[in-house]
Amino acid sequence: MIDFSACIELMFLEDERLLDDRVRAAADSGFRAVEIWEWWDKDLPRLARALEATGTRLITLCVESWRDKCDLGDPSSHDEFLTRVRAAADAARKLNTPGLVVLAGDFVPGIEPAAQLRNAAEVLARAGEETGESGLELLVEVVNRAYEEPHALISDSRSALSLLRAVDLPNVRFLYDRYHAILNGEPLGAEIQDAIPLIGHVQAADIPGRHEFGTGTIDWATELAWLHKAGYDGYVGIEATPLGDSGQVYAAARALL
Repeated sequence: MIDFSACIELMFLEDERLLDDRVRAAADSGFRAVEIWEWWDKDLPRLARALEATGTRLITLCVESWRDKCDLGDPSSHDEFLTRVRAAADAARKLNTPGLVVLAGDFVPGIEPAAQLRNAAEVLARAGEETGESGLELLVEVVNRAYEEPHALISDSRSALSLLRAVDLPNVRFLYDRYHAILNGEPLGAEIQDAIPLIGHVQAADIPGRHEFGTGTIDWATELAWLHKAGYDGYVGIEATPLGDSGQVYAAARALL
């Protein structure tokens, strides 16, 4: 059954809460899982204690910063990328976190596009083989090209799924961010209707504004019903800046189911 996780980089910031207090506030409001972006600038032992005390699971963290990412189409970036994956995997094991979020980076001038995709598949396969030994998943994400990633190597769900099929490892899967997919012009169900087993995680936020469900124009009851009927039964990460009280987001999302 679908449930929801909270991105505590954007939610439960009321009263200038520290990260561990955001975990507690999320748990108090009903969330059983949370997500973070950067892990390297956080007090991981303190975060781990809050997760354990509340019975909350940290389900994703990022391998690298969106602003300082490796371009996987360029072989010269591969050693650095694998170093970052290993460091993130070490943090994930300490936090009992199953998912490592990765981006493929941008197109690199001077390398033929098809070769770049082969290079990206090769290094993702190497990273997947290493992390698979620890039971971890790599979650490859696409961000919307119009606003945030105009030169991305993988720019939509179709190109991401093509890359993942080339990698062909069970622990290298797709992070389907519905917010980005909508901004990329993908209708409900487009591209992923036959690829649910490849989806390791889903994220979402309403449009416009990237706020909580019900603040924009998207029919999230229909969206969630489609995901459920298609066979997705994991978490939907609410990666949104709430216009209202963060403490009300979980109950409102559950009501849509």
